[in-house]
Amino acid sequence: MDQERIKRIKTSLRAARLDALVLRLPENIVMTCGVWPMNGFSYAVVTASDGPVALVAPSCEDEEMGGCWAKDMRFFIWPRLNMPDPLAAIRDHLQQIARQHGLTRARLGYEGSFEWVAPAHNAGELMVACESSITWLKATLTGARWSDATSVLNELRATKTKAEIARLRVAHQVAAFGLETFMRAVRPGMTEAELAASVYRECLTRGVTLDGVRHVNVYPQISSGPNAHRAWRPIVTTGRRKLKAGEIALLELAVCADGFWADTTRVKVAGQPTAVQRRAFEAVKAAQAAATKSIKAGVPALHPDKVASDILKAAGFADEIVHLTGHGLGFRYHEPEPFLVAGNEQKLRAGHVCSVEPGLYSRAWGGIRIEDNVAVTPDGVEILTNATKQL
Repeated sequence: MDQERIKRIKTSLRAARLDALVLRLPENIVMTCGVWPMNGFSYAVVTASDGPVALVAPSCEDEEMGGCWAKDMRFFIWPRLNMPDPLAAIRDHLQQIARQHGLTRARLGYEGSFEWVAPAHNAGELMVACESSITWLKATLTGARWSDATSVLNELRATKTKAEIARLRVAHQVAAFGLETFMRAVRPGMTEAELAASVYRECLTRGVTLDGVRHVNVYPQISSGPNAHRAWRPIVTTGRRKLKAGEIALLELAVCADGFWADTTRVKVAGQPTAVQRRAFEAVKAAQAAATKSIKAGVPALHPDKVASDILKAAGFADEIVHLTGHGLGFRYHEPEPFLVAGNEQKLRAGHVCSVEPGLYSRAWGGIRIEDNVAVTPDGVEILTNATKQL
């Protein structure tokens, strides 16, 4: 059990005058229970008191719950032929937990305002709590006073514990398998889909062999040639387009290992780069290195962005800067804190985990981005991403 995380949760609950959290989103169950749900149909209860964490999970996930911190584990039958009503079973379990911990008339927090969510391991069909689910939850304990605890949860998630950063190192080790494969594989004649498939295969097949890793999801996106100038978008289409000599291939790679995320980018030219491509790459590489070096606890989040932008502008690429320099991540692909962007005066804190990803995008020659993830320390950063950077 991550005792540091559990202590932080209970301290935050008391400060927010909440008696417990009732959670369903997989990303929050990862944080509170140390396990990544398979389907997103589990409920966790974490109290402000010294009581144990409780988890109500589907019976089909019993083997996947090994290593869960919850001392009070309960299963309901789902999915089976002629099965009883799973919601009735969940309701009974939650009511029993509430009675055991004196929560029937307590102040309870729920996930009321999460509109961006991370998937469970079954990413092909997300289960999320909508209005009917929240109405059902409140009707399960009608005597309780329910409060939207999204801000409490976001604050808790913003700074990672030592144990969580250790789990993030593993996710980045998986990502490095794919990044290095990409750097070796790029050549004229390859399709975007072939490149993405090679990255996916390497991350999955090697990732699940790492000690302690149970489940890996991989999300490779390839932008090439003229498509690369739009690689700044949150998601791109990887297709059948073939790389031509001298064209850029840009890999945006997200990896989730047991609920912990890496968000990385590398770029490579098929064949020999042009002079402007080399100049843009060196500018991005220098901007990323300087921005990373500028990060430490107490520095305003706008500062690394300014450092990177100043270098790119000085190199003559002011018109090719499209997006911010970084964002939070860890329990999700993109988290709301911290954003490394102009105007954000929030002070960086030890335990913040963020991307550092300056980029340049041009219709004339494509797009170039280098993205690493870092964990903020009192005196600097720990760079979590370890992979080749060359054009």
